[in-house]
Amino acid sequence: MTDQVIKVLPSRIVNQIAAGEVIERPFSVVKELVENSLDAGATRITVELADGGSQLIRITDDGVGFSPADLELAFVSHATSKLAELQDLDHIASLGFRGEALASIGAISRAWIRSCQPGGEGYEVRCEGGEIESPRPAACPPGSILEIRDLFFNTPPRRRFLRSPRAEKAKCQDLLIRLALARLDVDFTFVVDGKQALRLPAGESLKDRVGRTFGRQLAGNLLEVKHQSGTYRVEGLVCHPDLARRDSTMEILYINGRCAKDRSVMFAVRQAYKEFLMHGRFPVYFLGLWLPPEEVDVNVHPTKSEVRFVQQRFAGGVLHEAVRRALQAGDIKSAGLAVGGEMPKARSGLPDLPADLFGRSEGAPPRPAQWVGGHPKAPVSGGSGDSGDQEVAETSPTTPGSAGVLVNPFAALRERTFLQVMNLYLVFEGDDGIVVVDQHALHERVLYERFRNQHDQRETRVQGLLVPEVIDLSASDKQWLLESKDDLAAEGFLIEDFGGQSISVTGIPAVLGRARPKDLVETFIAGVGDQRPSGREAIVERFHSMACRAAVMSGDRLVDEEIKALLQEALTLEHPHNCPHGRPTVLTFSGPQLERYFKRRV
Repeated sequence: MTDQVIKVLPSRIVNQIAAGEVIERPFSVVKELVENSLDAGATRITVELADGGSQLIRITDDGVGFSPADLELAFVSHATSKLAELQDLDHIASLGFRGEALASIGAISRAWIRSCQPGGEGYEVRCEGGEIESPRPAACPPGSILEIRDLFFNTPPRRRFLRSPRAEKAKCQDLLIRLALARLDVDFTFVVDGKQALRLPAGESLKDRVGRTFGRQLAGNLLEVKHQSGTYRVEGLVCHPDLARRDSTMEILYINGRCAKDRSVMFAVRQAYKEFLMHGRFPVYFLGLWLPPEEVDVNVHPTKSEVRFVQQRFAGGVLHEAVRRALQAGDIKSAGLAVGGEMPKARSGLPDLPADLFGRSEGAPPRPAQWVGGHPKAPVSGGSGDSGDQEVAETSPTTPGSAGVLVNPFAALRERTFLQVMNLYLVFEGDDGIVVVDQHALHERVLYERFRNQHDQRETRVQGLLVPEVIDLSASDKQWLLESKDDLAAEGFLIEDFGGQSISVTGIPAVLGRARPKDLVETFIAGVGDQRPSGREAIVERFHSMACRAAVMSGDRLVDEEIKALLQEALTLEHPHNCPHGRPTVLTFSGPQLERYFKRRV
């Protein structure tokens, strides 16, 4: 006979286990408590943080409040006012319903609730590490105040996984913004370390609230969505495809007022944008889908962040049609066509490109620039002088038959005549056939290696902006950029905090001088959390991918001197055969191949 090994866990351990599912970081606490305030009918909510929420989270609202009897059960697991019987799970209309959030929070913090119902007296209840005290009278205005201190004080491993205070603050702010976009009738205030960081007054339109939180430029490119199909209703805003992002963080969807995700319906929205977006781009939208509560199951995820529809295809179809009609009404054209006005015309030369686009020519004065580190070094000449040719011949692996060395395909093209086709391809007669060069891919490789060399030698040059460019960002995007400010500056990208939701760009790497600062910022912030670059080397790799944005584009007509300068610099490349993305820079069609194509050889 063996001893019994299966035991019922004490409630304190049960609540700490539950807290591991429900309470991930301070933003999880903010989410649960603000949702409780909204369910209580609050019209004014204030969220206060100290030390990113690890030291203090305080939520103050003007909702209906707790009675003394309710306070006694507030920190008890699975005690709720929102469900009474099993059938209630089939038509949940509130944001919270499980009754486990406060118990989980109380199990891993020092918490108290002070509350007063209209016309009644105030009471307070405390809970420290799961130990609940009895309610006692306390002075309190109508509504509730919930204070959470020393989050994870009794679970040190969880505390070690918290991010920096700035990162936790940004996550809480993003979460609060998402909750606020669904409740325009509620006044939200966000206070960080005693200073007001955000204020969203009640009664403003969704467009105004988006502009206040994500910037005026985004708000100015929004299209209104209104669509009804049976008992399903869609309202909200979709953004112009030109402002599409590299990640899906701005796809914000509400199901009956709850910020949630469902892959199928989000895919339906993306399909509505499909003909307007390039591959790898994600739309920006703020949409609310309203449907009967019994048609959607919100009890499928521990944090209630995902839902499941009874009629999944129908829900996706309604959203797809709503977005498609909004884009159609906004006269959005397919990608690749000009939106309004005349179609762009071909032009000769590149008047908007710097003279030293491919390297400074002999005798040309240097561009104004500053050095981030190291000492100035004579750049590789972009001209065709004898000394330059001699230097290239000595350093370029162009000798046929060299063991283990690839021949630089551009060595034989320096003195050849060429034809520019479609303002993208350069066609040469090679030693044995035809050589076609992709000028965009080649310029990408030139910029990539130039930037890499400057980074390795700590000689990155900065092109200062005469007028700093102010860019609006989300709270988490801004937080990440400011935390990476020193690493970015070391690579020539200079930013400053502009206040509110904005930063100002004061300088960019000179080698990326053609790229727009806003495009560079968008490339940096692409990704969520761990998908973003971390550390200087990872940031450098992200910089390198920007060579595509700074390179000459398809349709940019180059004059002969610029093409020759590009080919001259191509001779110095370590890897001249491919662009940084792996696409070929040059293709060769040999004589025998051409003869077979034209049926001259069987």
